[in-house]
Amino acid sequence: MEWKTGITRVEPNRIEIRGYPVGDLIRNLTFGQAVFLLLRGEAPTQAQGRMMDAILVSTIDHSVTAPSACASRFVASGGTPIQGAVAAGLLAIGSHHGGAIEEAQKMFMDGVEKARAKNISLSTVANEILETHKSRKLRLPGFGHPYHKKDPRVTALFQLADELKFKEDHSKLAQEIEGNSDAVFGRHLQMNADAVMAAIVADMGFDWRMARGFFLISRCAGLVAHSYEEYTREKPFRAVDLKDVKYDGPDSRKLKS
Repeated sequence: MEWKTGITRVEPNRIEIRGYPVGDLIRNLTFGQAVFLLLRGEAPTQAQGRMMDAILVSTIDHSVTAPSACASRFVASGGTPIQGAVAAGLLAIGSHHGGAIEEAQKMFMDGVEKARAKNISLSTVANEILETHKSRKLRLPGFGHPYHKKDPRVTALFQLADELKFKEDHSKLAQEIEGNSDAVFGRHLQMNADAVMAAIVADMGFDWRMARGFFLISRCAGLVAHSYEEYTREKPFRAVDLKDVKYDGPDSRKLKS
């Protein structure tokens, strides 16, 4: 069976990523720049590389408040090798944790496309998105956070995107949605890291089907750190305290013979 790839060429004593010798990449690219090259097929400009580095740093960890970190640490406590613990954490990433980047980016891209096709304002599209989600009682992907009323990652990433001239229509639509949310929902819907990442990578030209991958690449480093800390600082077998378990099943009973 033949496998085809345009990503990496490997031959005896030779490794090239997107046509570039790996030795040259080792000497000249940051990790974020190399990720950009891997995903897009071309070496990034200095600005693109700087933005990619910032995106990957922004979601590198969020302590044990995140399901992924808890999953990694719980599995690590059972004596599983580090790859198993990290894999468990990655499998905990879903639509309510990290995975909303994909949904948010598609929402922003569809919205911008609609605004351009119908020649209507981004504010109008933002209101339509808000009204649709409210009427259907749908969760608005990329908005709201259990801990942050103002997510510091949103401010920092948008400031850098402004400086590097990456802030375009997708980011503007995201901000219109946030700004108009009070009028439609009666409360302020704050953007979180998922939304800001989704908006910026859309402005950078990445496909929405790749969006969740940015979070996976970033958070993997945090999961390695949590797994290692669990091995080296905690006792094996992290058990749930029985006082924290409330049984609400049937009362004790006998099996009929």
